Amino acid sequence: MDASLSKITEVPVSKKAISIKATLILVTAFNFMWAFSHTLLDVLNKHFQDVFHISHGQSAFIQTAYLGAYFLSAIPVGLLMKRFGYRNSIIIGLLLFATGCMGFVPAAMVGTFSAFLTAIFILASGLACLEIVCNLYATKLGDPKDATRRLTLAQAFGGMGGMCGPLVGGAVFFIPAGTVAGFYVEPATLTYVMLSILVLCVVGYMISIRLPEANHQDENNIEPRPEDTVYENVPLLKNKNVRKAMLSQFCYNGAHFGIGAFFINYVIEHWDGITPAKAAYFLSMAMFCYMSGRFLGIFVMKYIDPRKLQIFNSSVCVLACLFVMLGYQYISVVVLICMFLFKSTLYPTIFSMGVRGLGKKSQMAASLMVTMFVGGAILPLVMGYLSDITSISTAFIVPAICYALICWCAITQDLTGYKFSKA
Repeated sequence: MDASLSKITEVPVSKKAISIKATLILVTAFNFMWAFSHTLLDVLNKHFQDVFHISHGQSAFIQTAYLGAYFLSAIPVGLLMKRFGYRNSIIIGLLLFATGCMGFVPAAMVGTFSAFLTAIFILASGLACLEIVCNLYATKLGDPKDATRRLTLAQAFGGMGGMCGPLVGGAVFFIPAGTVAGFYVEPATLTYVMLSILVLCVVGYMISIRLPEANHQDENNIEPRPEDTVYENVPLLKNKNVRKAMLSQFCYNGAHFGIGAFFINYVIEHWDGITPAKAAYFLSMAMFCYMSGRFLGIFVMKYIDPRKLQIFNSSVCVLACLFVMLGYQYISVVVLICMFLFKSTLYPTIFSMGVRGLGKKSQMAASLMVTMFVGGAILPLVMGYLSDITSISTAFIVPAICYALICWCAITQDLTGYKFSKA
């Protein structure tokens, strides 16, 4: 039968280690899945600009549909976790994701930009469910003081998915549509149909297995450490750390998805003679830096306070954005790619510090923070229309301001009950 994390402690140590390790591997695989989808979307952005002849600002509605789904899904997912637990919530998220991917078929038949936005919204709702559940689950699978490193580890492997997304998108999306065996085939649509089939296979696997469940009722029976509940009696929206974590997540997601949405456009303008397909490979290089930064962060956070790391990395990102705004040929593209190394650990440090000391309120706090994915729905639009009015280089003032705010939030964080201990 399903075992909660509290019950795992009652079984032999060797069996406990295997159970938690297997679950972490599964959570890591889901990180790969949604990271792949995220960066595939960045290539889709440029593809739709070419197919539907839309401007930068109009194409940013892809990010609005995608991240808008995260915003609208976050609170319901928090309630879903409390009612059905982690495993069933993951299955629901996978089914929504598969439905959205398959929705590319009727969207291609209709042949309008808005039809594709609808499919993107549905698949993103599923990914929102997956990401909220799996990120919180990763922080619960073990000692709370190692929560940041566990989450960073899972997302580091997710970076591999982020690196593969542009490789697949660049190789497939820009191939002209054609007829195969009498059927009209649009490469982007076919890619999402295959992804849907893969996800449905994963659903079948999830139904056939049992995971350790840390449901709400079981957590009531666990005696928490004092530092794990220091803010439990403070209303979430009156907690300064939660509010600053929400602001940081808004800024992080706005900057992250804005940069990704217009990365290919920036490279095309600042690297003479490059094609969109080859520019997508540059995005894969950037995601390799992103993944490397996540793995490096796992090691670094053993010895450096995650909060201090957040301050340093966000400061470097501010400087990088300002340099990118100068718009130098070639060198600005290199700086843009390298910036991914430094912004890689911002999400897990913001997330884990945001749920610190909240006790049983951590699930709803996680959902509140994920509502701040709405930053990725709003700020890419700002970048897109600013790019249309001025230039793509000038638009990078938006992520520069975002990273500056993230740095400020980390510097001014309330550290009551917080003590960093080296591994």
